[in-house]
Amino acid sequence: MRRRAMAACATTVLLGILVGCASAPPPQRALGYGYPGTCLPDQLRWPTDFLESLPGESTGTVVGLRLEYLDEKWAWRVRSVTGNNPARGEEALLDVQTLEKRASHEVDLTDAEQRADAPSAWAAAQQSGETYPSPLIIDMKRIVDDGAPAWQVTTCDTETSAQAKVIVR
Repeated sequence: MRRRAMAACATTVLLGILVGCASAPPPQRALGYGYPGTCLPDQLRWPTDFLESLPGESTGTVVGLRLEYLDEKWAWRVRSVTGNNPARGEEALLDVQTLEKRASHEVDLTDAEQRADAPSAWAAAQQSGETYPSPLIIDMKRIVDDGAPAWQVTTCDTETSAQAKVIVR
């Protein structure tokens, strides 16, 4: 009887650990893939409003951001530098309203994401042209443009869902 109780306890603990460490699914095939209607979720936190508060909290330095619709829920996919190894980072899915982490996993960062001399995500968002009620940032990628660190920012017109890209240095 005691052995069964110990086995049941161990199984419960293991299941709790596995559920608590949910891994983020891979990014959608194409930007905007699966969006139900327009690119504007209800009660969304806009990147220009929340990016400044993310570094130093649950994520490290933000090096990528993407709006996704997964399992009938909106999420921000946030890539960030974490720890002492600049080649490794974290990719997390955050709830679009609360910014609560839903899932995460470690990732290898691209050369552009590893550049310490790149402008911050918040600074790039401020320069992107995002403004309420439109356009909304739906994707931000660190890139190298003509040898210099930059951001490729994609915005979406919240009425028509038309996408536009801009390079921000």
